[in-house]
Amino acid sequence: MGTFQEIRAAIETRFSTNWTATDISWDNVPFTPDPETAFVQLLINEVDAYQVSMATAPCHWFTGIIHVVIMVPVGTGTHTARGYADSVAAIFRNAIFSNINCRTPRIIRVGDVGEYFQYSCLVNFWKDEALSNAT
Repeated sequence: MGTFQEIRAAIETRFSTNWTATDISWDNVPFTPDPETAFVQLLINEVDAYQVSMATAPCHWFTGIIHVVIMVPVGTGTHTARGYADSVAAIFRNAIFSNINCRTPRIIRVGDVGEYFQYSCLVNFWKDEALSNAT
């Protein structure tokens, strides 16, 4: 499996194993939310990749952002959304799994988005991996 596939699979597994509060909308998978029910969406953005050593199998450094969109029905206040944001942050805060190293989560208030009120939890991550040179 390729590095980007491994990163995505590991993050999705960690999140789905630890998140039970709401339904999860997966990236590029059909999902029809109920406007009266909260849900989250997991997005994984690969940001950059660097070769950081010279060798037969040099070390490569991959960076990215885990982005969890938290949607609660509009007009229901922020208490629930903030609680969900804290719970999402706890899943990834300084976590190390599958050689993925997570940083400190940050929470962003987005506000009204149609029928929902949105917060986002963003977590920078990095992974080092030794990969053979192409032949």
